Amino acid sequence: MEALSLDELKNFDLTCESAGPEHFRVLVADDGELDRFLTIQQLGKAWPVERNLMVECAADGAEALAKIRRNCYALVVLDWNMPHQNGGDVLRALRADGLRIPVVVVSGQPREAITLNLETMAATYVNKDELEPIRFGNAIAASMQLQEARGSVCSDLDRMRA
Repeated sequence: MEALSLDELKNFDLTCESAGPEHFRVLVADDGELDRFLTIQQLGKAWPVERNLMVECAADGAEALAKIRRNCYALVVLDWNMPHQNGGDVLRALRADGLRIPVVVVSGQPREAITLNLETMAATYVNKDELEPIRFGNAIAASMQLQEARGSVCSDLDRMRA
């Protein structure tokens, strides 16, 4: 990833108060503040959809899982190594809850080091050192395709709350 200062990245306006139909809501979960901002920057460059991107962040796996269970996200970008619950714990919990949210794992670990079969969990992978718009966009598209035939994410969340 291209190295920018944290101050430069904080100047990006990446969130808004509410997500309407014109917004595509994404959660970026990473314990590194600079990594979150770099991921968001690359996400903006890679964005394959013609709706506005609304990004929220989580600093660890427990916070990510709590936000996912409270809100409807169209995409989750997960770091693999996070405190409290790692990316694998979050992904397994999502699938155990029956949530079919597209997930892209963005990790500094090589893919071979992640023992969980991400594809059977309907998730894709991009190495942080190779995170650039085309590769990230392809991973987002592949993750969405893995979930496309499985129904609405928001209806899953509504069913879980009932």
